[in-house]
Amino acid sequence: MSHDTTSPLILSPDARGNYVTWAKGKRQVRNLLVQAGYKPSGLFRARKENKNEFSILAHKGGYAFRVTASRIPGAELYFTPNTLTH
Repeated sequence: MSHDTTSPLILSPDARGNYVTWAKGKRQVRNLLVQAGYKPSGLFRARKENKNEFSILAHKGGYAFRVTASRIPGAELYFTPNTLTH
């Protein structure tokens, strides 16, 4: 099972420029996941591990997915099945 909506989930740029801030990007990712029917769980991977990518675990339909997105405007959210639940 993977993301099954017809439109891709993408990040929007910050109003102040053509970039995605860490705080607003995390908020966008969580909101996009909830709108698509996923339940984000836990915290985002620490920024110091990879400052150019958002990564969080999300659940839907009894399955867990690692959701990642580059920290750039227009970046699409990618869903990778968590091997412990599939």
